[in-house]
Amino acid sequence: MTRATDTNTSTGRPAPDEIAEACAGAHQPADHLEHALVGLWVDLLRTTNVLRARISQKLNDELGISPEEVELLMRLAAAPENRLRMVEVSNLLLVSKSGVTRLVDRLAQRGLVTRASCASDRRVVYTAMTASGAEILREAGPLFVAGLTEYLGRHLERHELEEMREGLRRVLVGNGAWESDRRAPSPAQPH
Repeated sequence: MTRATDTNTSTGRPAPDEIAEACAGAHQPADHLEHALVGLWVDLLRTTNVLRARISQKLNDELGISPEEVELLMRLAAAPENRLRMVEVSNLLLVSKSGVTRLVDRLAQRGLVTRASCASDRRVVYTAMTASGAEILREAGPLFVAGLTEYLGRHLERHELEEMREGLRRVLVGNGAWESDRRAPSPAQPH
């Protein structure tokens, strides 16, 4: 039996099966489903971290922009009049209100977005993409997709990608968290 203190020799970190054993308790071995669930959890987290780090590096090295900034610009490009309420940005990007404020502030300092109050309701604040934001998106969108293709897409067949998305969608639906308006934005050109 693998002990929870054993590690993956290549990384020095516990392997998913070792984590599953630790979660099951010292006197009760984890069953196959528990191993699979904990292993999937660890693999999802590790994959997300690796992909985010590699894509971040690519975007930062070539354009000095983060994946979150690119996603915000893509969301704005897809929105009517290329603008969204700040609360909508928070919901779409799954970022806290303070996180959205910092994100928009960074882009506003670079002239890629503006912030404006609503004339009819001063509690509502919009962020809108500028011409400079649209210009950087024309470069960043394809670079973002190229990063996804290089670090994710080349390792999966199209049917595997679709099966993974369908499985994750079922998990979200089953947990009451699937919202079609949160789907991935298109890296298409701004309108």
